[in-house]
Amino acid sequence: MTATSQNYLKGFIALTVGACFILQPGISNAQQPGGIMQQKLPQKNLSPRALESLVTGIAFYPDDLVETILNASQHPLAIRQASDKPVVRIGGGRFAKRVQQFNKAVDPNVDKLKQYPEILAQLSDNIATTTLLGRAYQSQPDDVWRAIDKLRAEVDAALQQQPEQFVDDSGVPLTGQAAYVAAAGYVAGRYFVPATVSELYTAYAYPHQTTTTTTYHGENVNGAATQTTTTGPYGHATASTGSSATTYTGPNGNTVTGATQGGSVVYQNGATTVGAGAATTTVTGPQGNSATATGAGIAGTTTAGDTTYFGAAGGGTVNTSNGLSAAGAGQVTGSVQQTQTGANYNTQASGSVATNTGVNAYGSRNTSGSVNQNADGSVSGVRSSSTSVQGTRGYADVEHNSSGTATGNGNGTYNGSTTIDSSKGSASVDTTAGNGQVSSTVTTQNGAATGTLGDGQVGQSSSSARSRQSTGSQQAARSSQKGSYRSSRQSTASNSRYSQSSSQQIASGLQSMQKNWGQLSQQMNRSSQAASKTRQGVQTYSQQRPSSAYSRGSSFSPSSSRTPSYSRGSSSRGNSNRGSSGRSGGRGGRR
Repeated sequence: MTATSQNYLKGFIALTVGACFILQPGISNAQQPGGIMQQKLPQKNLSPRALESLVTGIAFYPDDLVETILNASQHPLAIRQASDKPVVRIGGGRFAKRVQQFNKAVDPNVDKLKQYPEILAQLSDNIATTTLLGRAYQSQPDDVWRAIDKLRAEVDAALQQQPEQFVDDSGVPLTGQAAYVAAAGYVAGRYFVPATVSELYTAYAYPHQTTTTTTYHGENVNGAATQTTTTGPYGHATASTGSSATTYTGPNGNTVTGATQGGSVVYQNGATTVGAGAATTTVTGPQGNSATATGAGIAGTTTAGDTTYFGAAGGGTVNTSNGLSAAGAGQVTGSVQQTQTGANYNTQASGSVATNTGVNAYGSRNTSGSVNQNADGSVSGVRSSSTSVQGTRGYADVEHNSSGTATGNGNGTYNGSTTIDSSKGSASVDTTAGNGQVSSTVTTQNGAATGTLGDGQVGQSSSSARSRQSTGSQQAARSSQKGSYRSSRQSTASNSRYSQSSSQQIASGLQSMQKNWGQLSQQMNRSSQAASKTRQGVQTYSQQRPSSAYSRGSSFSPSSSRTPSYSRGSSSRGNSNRGSSGRSGGRGGRR
């Protein structure tokens, strides 16, 4: 954590973050020698039919707005807070102001949606569907875009083949945007069959759990690790538990065994992420001697305005079977503030260690600095730090200040100075770099010595560096050509009605969202009621296909209001005309 306190703080860091790494078998096992065999239970993704049903509410917005909705839907709690505008009432003081400040911070994509309050309200009203959409986009981004494009193509086909089938109350064929919205609703309604709706409800209603089992075998190591990860229905809380067992065999046949158990939880709400974990590891040597290490820690980040705050704290203990013990604890806090040309940062850290052999120490460190992009393209930075360590075997204080500029073409300047005052003596180091030379002067009680490197060529770009740069550019070009479905579709969709944002298309998308997701919510609610009755042993749910909201024989009546006049059983909140979730469904359709 600090330059001079690494010896005793490394153990603490290893213990506090150990909970995260022991729960990642793929990472830990990749460091083991020998072959690796992984057995991972398949993660259940939504079927294409279910994805097409899921995107019926957002597919008909312009592409850039769809992208914003898909990213925002991964933060359902932030959507809920941005829509409902909860009031946090808390006492006065600095802490209260900070809490209120954090409460105002939301995911940037959610923040973008504030300029579309009706869309934000629909996402909040249909929070179950929104949450499932965000989860699907995290794991199946290309499949989601394929579903969107397929739905749009079917609407275009319906309008081209039989445009006269979409009529108003008097039987007159609809035209323009009204016909488009009717076609979008008709196509969407065909997907809301019991099997598809049941798949969506099941995927949302229960925590999403995956289990990974990894076995590894090598010349000197054998072992296995298991990790189970559970994500809650709203997607912003994830819990993991894991265990591993490893046997190391030495050249003489002696073995060392290790066993680890741990767990962690991560909570994400918009701009705020908090995680905590704990782990215990026991290592047993060939003579039966053992050591047990236990660690726990918590860490978090949050963004308010242009500043990101972070912090972490934790502790750990080590006990051996022959009576040795040690304990360590520490914390770090800081912030990074974005500026127009760069960023300013500062951190504060402290830690301590104590053993039953009389070796005790503690230390602290403060660091601050900034990085800026200059008008000429160069980057400048300044940094200062202060470190203090004290223990039973002495003390040390270190002060460091530096500044530099990088031009990007191999040249630059640097000036830095470090002073050390300790119980063993004092020293200082001054370093400068520029014009192809590096010069450093070390001063101690015994005098000063200066060394210079370079003849004007240090830092200049060499042919090998230029070759590496050219190779990297070629690799980047090849990589950009591969792309995903999402990137490849952008060129083909450049002239479509969805390529550019327009108020008319947004209004059509909103009408489709209100009706389509309203009907989908109705069907998911029926699945919920049926599941509840099934759990109670009452089988009363009929598996008949629900009639489409755009069924043949009924009429379609376009409306520009938020809750359409053709809504079936919809309710409103006061005079806001805001339909409640799961109850707004249309009855218009094809004749």
